[in-house]
Amino acid sequence: MHEFGPQRVAADSALGRVTAGILFLTLATALVVPNALDAGMVALVLLALGWLPRPDGWRRHELHRMEWLFLASIVVYVAAWLLAWTGHGLAEAGSGTTERLLKLLGAIPVFLYLRRVDGLEDWWWNGLVAGALLAGGYALWWLLTGQTGEYDARVTGPTNPIYFGGFAMAYALMLIPRLADERQSTGARSLAGLAVMLAFVANALSGSRGAWLAIPLLLAVYLFTAGARQPIRMRLGVPLVILVLSLVVLFVPTLPMSERVSETLLELSLIAEGTNGQGGIGLRMQMWEIAAGLIQADPLWGTGPGTFRVALVESVQAGLYDPGLLRYEHPHNQYLSSLIEGGVGLFACLLLLLAAPILLVSPLSRTFSQQCRYLAWCALAAAVVFATLALSESLFERNAGVVWLAFLASVTTALAGGSARQQSVPGEREDPGGDP
Repeated sequence: MHEFGPQRVAADSALGRVTAGILFLTLATALVVPNALDAGMVALVLLALGWLPRPDGWRRHELHRMEWLFLASIVVYVAAWLLAWTGHGLAEAGSGTTERLLKLLGAIPVFLYLRRVDGLEDWWWNGLVAGALLAGGYALWWLLTGQTGEYDARVTGPTNPIYFGGFAMAYALMLIPRLADERQSTGARSLAGLAVMLAFVANALSGSRGAWLAIPLLLAVYLFTAGARQPIRMRLGVPLVILVLSLVVLFVPTLPMSERVSETLLELSLIAEGTNGQGGIGLRMQMWEIAAGLIQADPLWGTGPGTFRVALVESVQAGLYDPGLLRYEHPHNQYLSSLIEGGVGLFACLLLLLAAPILLVSPLSRTFSQQCRYLAWCALAAAVVFATLALSESLFERNAGVVWLAFLASVTTALAGGSARQQSVPGEREDPGGDP
């Protein structure tokens, strides 16, 4: 770093240590402790807003094009939602979503701040390991003590099984490169392997299926990104181990996920025969049919927030769909929700929001240092898992969905981008996205 470069927060400074501690504690506890994720995100935002007003905090950020795109995607999506909500008459049904989506803006100061803090990488990895271990331990405790809740024996975490299981899976997938990192001791890599296994167990005991669709895609991408410079035994062996672990979790009869797989296959068979299933997929298919009708009614501007619930109630009362749908408020698909609430404009902004972290880190995935590539993999894995979960859940209808996106997207991209500038491979250009 040249003498007149942007000011940074040293790893051994008091502020650097506080930031690292908050990052670690948030990662370690977010999956199992109520409000831990919100508290961690608020603390990071406050640190950012306290530090960034320094003389060069806001001005000398030296962002490249993809970083600008990432930040712009957040602002554009929030603005598009507000425009859609306002254009449809400020419906009361959209007020809660508005309050939640404004929290996405917190990702901007967190990103700008964390990319200027040194020494966070080990805290990030250790936080992931600790969080996965705690999630798996919590899930096993839930099972062994016979706990039940709103979703029967499925492990819920602080919110519900979809979020607990889905983001436990994100932890497992983000940790994959750690298993092959020769810079780590055998003990550290073994602990990471145990964390991955327990994160899979946590997901299995939650019964959450949505994130599993991300596994084959990410394992294929791994070969050409984080695994590109690894020895061939690691490049092929690590994805193979994850694939075998996935199959074990899916098909071992003693794990709840086996029952969920059987239920999925049965429902798909019923749907193929023209019959509505009564499980998670069957009910979603009915909700998606209702959503499709609304989208066809006004594909350009959408029918507005709250209209899905009205259409659902009317359809059930008319005897067209199962009365069990009455407990739902949204179509359990974020892409359909955006088309209903704001039409193709809001849908396009959603696609940009979810794609921007991937576009930002893609140039870092092959040609930069090992540390940078592995951090870029975390951003890639988190973004793909979130985009996959959005296929089966309207993630922005709960606070957890918004805050998880803001936290994971801002932290992973900040760490990957910061690492690219500090530890890029000699001879490679520092700015993968173009001139600032």
